[in-house]
Amino acid sequence: MSTLSRYHSLFQLWFLSSLRTFFAYLHKVLRLGAPSAPTPTPQPIRFEPEPDAPLDLEKPYNHERYLDPETGAFPRHGLPHLPQPLFVYEEILALVNGPFPALSLGEDKSEEAISRRAFGEKWRAKVRAQPTLDFTPIKEDTPTLQRAHAVLAWLVHFYVHSTPPPPNKEIVVPASIAQPLVQVSQWLKIAPVLTYADTVLWNFELEDEAKPFTANNMTFTTLFNMGSEAARDESEFYRCCAWIEQRGFDCTKLITSLVEDLECPPVSNDLDKRDYYELIADHLRGLAPVVSDLTDILMSVKNSCRPNAFYSSIRPWYRGSDTEGDGLRWVYEGVEDCGSLELSGPSAGQTSTFHVLDALLGVQHNDKSKPFMDRMLQYMPSEQRALIRHLQHTSHYLRALVDESDMVKAGYNGVLDAMAKFRTDHLQVAVRYVVSPKDKCPITGLSGGMSAGGCPAQQRKSRGTGGNELSTMLRGSRDSTRSTRA
Repeated sequence: MSTLSRYHSLFQLWFLSSLRTFFAYLHKVLRLGAPSAPTPTPQPIRFEPEPDAPLDLEKPYNHERYLDPETGAFPRHGLPHLPQPLFVYEEILALVNGPFPALSLGEDKSEEAISRRAFGEKWRAKVRAQPTLDFTPIKEDTPTLQRAHAVLAWLVHFYVHSTPPPPNKEIVVPASIAQPLVQVSQWLKIAPVLTYADTVLWNFELEDEAKPFTANNMTFTTLFNMGSEAARDESEFYRCCAWIEQRGFDCTKLITSLVEDLECPPVSNDLDKRDYYELIADHLRGLAPVVSDLTDILMSVKNSCRPNAFYSSIRPWYRGSDTEGDGLRWVYEGVEDCGSLELSGPSAGQTSTFHVLDALLGVQHNDKSKPFMDRMLQYMPSEQRALIRHLQHTSHYLRALVDESDMVKAGYNGVLDAMAKFRTDHLQVAVRYVVSPKDKCPITGLSGGMSAGGCPAQQRKSRGTGGNELSTMLRGSRDSTRSTRA
């Protein structure tokens, strides 16, 4: 076959594949049909998760009690889809997570965004008309519950942020998604809103099951910008988070070895004690370069995720109800006392990696960072909270050795210095991705109509996605780390 014929055949294959994709998407759109009447609101429910189980401190600390021994906080495989009849929620999510852009931010006044308004309203009408289903049949199936939380939380954020801002600054999240999300969140003991776990830990499929379990082998299955120019930026942002999570798991494994030795000190002569100090110092000297690797991974995000794309096209979708300040208030239909719910949205503060290091080293956060760090625990899977709580009970062992041995003190301070460097660089990343772009909304080709007037006011305040004043909190976190040095 000639080269020209081969290219002609390849073009035909590409064209046919593109047609199939287009008609599949068109089929989804047409399935929206005319909105049916809203279904009656079911009986109100309340978010009352059981408290975390008491720790069994009689058992030695080991991360494998709380995390997968091979993949850490990630499930070993991509999560299963919801079973029937709950699969309808997967179908509703697929309508806005297809190969072509479907929704736009409600405050975006660009021509492109306005052209999607009609579809957005039909989609939201479909969500409102969806009967509220009971998720009790999957209550004991943790992976499926995690998938349910992810699907429902993404639906809530798509629904809220595609809605043009209402004049009364209050948006009602339909009971069809609000009640199941609250129900599932109670069982998982996690906040009923989109979290870091939903966007990173529970949002991937392996591209090749035969290849190693790494971030480079992951496809992130749900994006706010699927099919648009910012899709790559969003996907690569999650990939950077996944790399930090994976390298952070190496920290967690090293900490287990350290704690095992901390809990078995020598009881004999001074020689044994000197050897013991050397052993503990070796653990700490091994931990510091891994923390430094986390900084390198964090800084690599600038190579794959554009700051203005993050600021204009990704970050606005993350906002939660309590990140709005004087902005939108979310009302979960059919949920009592919804004003008390934790609804901050996803944040890097919800990864357990640095909470684990803080717990081991006894970092006491100051007033600028402690409220945020404490709240973010409620957005983590409960197993990760348990791991952190267990480690908090062991930090005094290490601090006692720091006071006894200059060798241990040097290793301890070395880890804290590496953590302080991470937090200093994190502040630089925040300036680059959040503070600096706030006067540059829009960017060409993305949300083109979001002028200074169209850019949301809460964005211009440089709040973090977790609801904090970003720079103040990050400086507080860094300063608390520095002040912990012995």
